[in-house]
Amino acid sequence: MLGAWRNTNASQGSSPSISSRCWTCSNPPDHSPTVSTPEIELYMMRQEASAESAVRSSTPFEDDIPPLFNRLSPELFGPLAAPNSRRYWNLLCRLIDEMWGDGGRSPGEETPKPVVVRKIETLLAADDPWEEALETPVANRAHEIVRTLVESGWLSQRRRGVAEMITLRPIIAQFHSVLCEFARHEPEFLGSKVRSIHFNLRAVAEGELGQYVEAAKQAKQCMAHIANTGCRVQDLMDALMKRTSAREFVRGFFEEYVEKVFIADYSELRTRDHPLQHRSQIIATTLQLQHDVSRREALVGWYQEKKAGGDRIRAEFLYERDTRLLLRLKDVDEQLQRLDEEIRDANQRAIAFIEYKMRAPKRLDKLLARALQATDRLEEGHAALPAASGFRHAGRELLAKPRMTTKPIAATAVDKRPPTLQELAMELLRKRMADNRLVDKVKLANYVVRHLGTTRTAINSDELTIDSINDLCCYQRLLLIAAHGACPPSQRRSDPQLQMLRGVRIGFLPDAMTRNAYFEHPRFHILLEPSR
Repeated sequence: MLGAWRNTNASQGSSPSISSRCWTCSNPPDHSPTVSTPEIELYMMRQEASAESAVRSSTPFEDDIPPLFNRLSPELFGPLAAPNSRRYWNLLCRLIDEMWGDGGRSPGEETPKPVVVRKIETLLAADDPWEEALETPVANRAHEIVRTLVESGWLSQRRRGVAEMITLRPIIAQFHSVLCEFARHEPEFLGSKVRSIHFNLRAVAEGELGQYVEAAKQAKQCMAHIANTGCRVQDLMDALMKRTSAREFVRGFFEEYVEKVFIADYSELRTRDHPLQHRSQIIATTLQLQHDVSRREALVGWYQEKKAGGDRIRAEFLYERDTRLLLRLKDVDEQLQRLDEEIRDANQRAIAFIEYKMRAPKRLDKLLARALQATDRLEEGHAALPAASGFRHAGRELLAKPRMTTKPIAATAVDKRPPTLQELAMELLRKRMADNRLVDKVKLANYVVRHLGTTRTAINSDELTIDSINDLCCYQRLLLIAAHGACPPSQRRSDPQLQMLRGVRIGFLPDAMTRNAYFEHPRFHILLEPSR
């Protein structure tokens, strides 16, 4: 009916909106249909709701949604959301660390595409995340990985003349750093953060108005970290309680809770990094800035110029929001009290669980329950029931002996002295000796490639040279791999010696011996397997 009424007014040249005269006039015009009161009220409610929605949508107080995909391509998350996400992340972190990490190129600095491909081949040869899942040659897989990273936006490819150049854009490097910091949860030192808030507010009082935003941001992070520590304790204890064996529980309790939460976060929070040490000064300075008219106007003016784009109302809102964040430090006592309760509850739950596991080993609790159920079915006076308790059962001699406290043994002081130059030299010599005798995949592959060169596909043990201790260890490892080469094909994938060199076949030659200055053994040959 309302729709018909609006159409009628529109056809007669009147405004489509409902005027107050149409509702209050006792003699409405002839062309206006009769509208019932419930429909009028419903229409007015809808009009008010739409007006409020329009006001809310245009208010300057509503924060804009962060424009994530204006800065990053949606395809950037493709490799991280694929079934091989862990493998791509493993290889991507190693590649960025090698090519554009500390001591390498700066983000945005270009490098030829063949260099990136060879670096990926080296990483795959040293530690392949796919292991035996793929049978494609390493070179083809390296080109495919580069193509995937370029198409997804992790790497950028440009043509400089006839050469293809690869680079890591600075914005991608910044995003990668954020992901790495999120993945590596490290303890936050709140004491330095609270001191930073105090110093920033002092700088604001001296005229550096831009520090007010940073102080509010750090205050929010400080309160959030205290709350997050309590949530971490709850989640960690819930996960530990699901572990059935005492061994797994004790290991998780000391490695994940005591080392990473209690010692790393909580102990520093309650001692040197206590957030209450500068709280009164922070609150006093914030209130002075808020109630001083000239300083408050200066701060609002800074927000209006730097943050609100000239909008006075939005500048007022942003200033009041940051002020509330700073004044939340008044409630830090309650947050710390809740955190203390969570820590005490976690400790009590852990102690009770450990005591229960220690006192009820294996299936003793089930056996006791079964014995009690069996005694309920026995008649009174049965031979299996215990006899009436007498002095022998209730005597003092059968009670547990009191615990004897032993005096603690005073520890003797340990004499500390700086090492001498000879001791330092011997320590460096031992480290160098251990490094020379260490044979890993990369050193073994470099030793083989050094003798094969770029053209040869096969070589025997007579042609191998030994020029250093590491060469001798690599030669010995090749001899060991040749000895393992006769194992059945079903056991080759599980043999760690045979997995050190991929794409290479090492085996003994019949009726031939190799004699050199260090070994005398059956001759073996090294053969590159053809690419499949």
